[in-house]
Amino acid sequence: MLISVWGKNGAGKSTISANLACWLAIKGSRTALVGANRFYGAIQHYFGLDLGPEQSLRNVLSEKDSMDIRRCFVEYGQLKALSVASLSNEDDVIGRQRMRPETAARFLELTDRSFERTIIDCDESTDDALSMLSLVMSDKVLYVTKPGVQFAVFARACESLVGGLRIEDKLRVVCNADKRRQELSDCGAFNVKKDIFALPYCRDVESSGDAGKPFMLARGAGRRGSRYRRALGEIGLWLEKPGADGQA
Repeated sequence: MLISVWGKNGAGKSTISANLACWLAIKGSRTALVGANRFYGAIQHYFGLDLGPEQSLRNVLSEKDSMDIRRCFVEYGQLKALSVASLSNEDDVIGRQRMRPETAARFLELTDRSFERTIIDCDESTDDALSMLSLVMSDKVLYVTKPGVQFAVFARACESLVGGLRIEDKLRVVCNADKRRQELSDCGAFNVKKDIFALPYCRDVESSGDAGKPFMLARGAGRRGSRYRRALGEIGLWLEKPGADGQA
């Protein structure tokens, strides 16, 4: 199963991707987490991983004839069922290159075959082949947003893209709430007539990224942390249900 996590940069995609990948792996699924940000490697920092150039996702995506995806996936020591792929800590040049759509498609196909669940932390750019193809090829798409004018404007700008890609039926909106606890109506996107997943604000979730350990793996949780974990679990259960709309 391919799962795309998409939205405007800054909405919290990487934090949600990292924690959902942990949730799936804890439940027993052999899980891959792909950081598709084409400008810099970021997702590995949520796990305290130091990826060198030889492990960079860039090596696989530049392959012309053969592709060994095992070269760029690093097993996360604290959770054996979880593997991570990203640009290396030193990489910052892939954004200047054009990735061939056929290469991106092949990478997604091979990853889907090699793992039971694959989460792609997408780039916001609409001209990124890996992110755009992942939206089309994924079984389910999570669009992450949060209260604020810039996120509402971005969502409206992407409405025609969502329709053009025909992904409405497999898309669900995740509202990453802020400290002000604004109404979910402020997070409206794509006029999706489905329930919106709401993640409550939790300071410990934000700080866990800097600590190099996803919140889902941290011991103990306060009231807000417990609420966050329950809300994230609801998203995880929807991802596990068969069918694009989560219905059996």
